[in-house]
This record gives sequence, structure tokens and C-alpha cells, in this order.
Amino acid sequence: MAHCPFEKLADLRGVLDEIRGWPGIGEPKPGSFYFKRTPFLHFHIDKEQRRWADVRNGKDWGPEVEISIDASHVVQSRFLREVKRRYGAVLLSSETAERSVP
Repeated sequence: MAHCPFEKLADLRGVLDEIRGWPGIGEPKPGSFYFKRTPFLHFHIDKEQRRWADVRNGKDWGPEVEISIDASHVVQSRFLREVKRRYGAVLLSSETAERSVP
């Protein structure tokens, strides 16, 4: 499945701006986020214009997170809350991995 074109993420500008400010997060391509060197978040869209995000949850990818085009403020807040929760799991798994290195 192809990644969502960046112009189809315009309604998420505020959400993406917040994610860009989190420690360890980089955005090598618009709309594709990494935590350090590990992919963390990217978006997909299908022919029916269904949009969703793949978001890492700890060491693995979690279930898809639906985020409709022109999502309401409430939906965007819910999305951001879920991404933030998963970011916390990624941080925790990263800290655990760093502590286990001899």
C-alpha cells in the first residue's frame, strides 16, 4: 500500500507540528516520522480515500490507526493521544534496550 501524499495530510498540520517537537523524532520525508533511526509513524490512503496511520507501539507496529481526511478536532485529539501513548511505549522499549547493552 502506497504512503499518503503529504498534501493529503494538510488537515493534520497542528498534530504533525506537535509530533515534530517530541525528543528523538525526525521527519526525513514529509509525513514519515522516525524515532532515532527507527520508523515510527507514516500514513496510507486507499482508492476510496480511507486514510490511516501505521504507528510503532514499542518494538513492533501496532494496529492501524484510522484518521479520516478532514478529521474533526475531537478525532485529531484522539489520534494524537493514541500516537503519544505509543510514543511512550517506544521510549520505554528504547530505554530498556539501551540498559541491556553491555
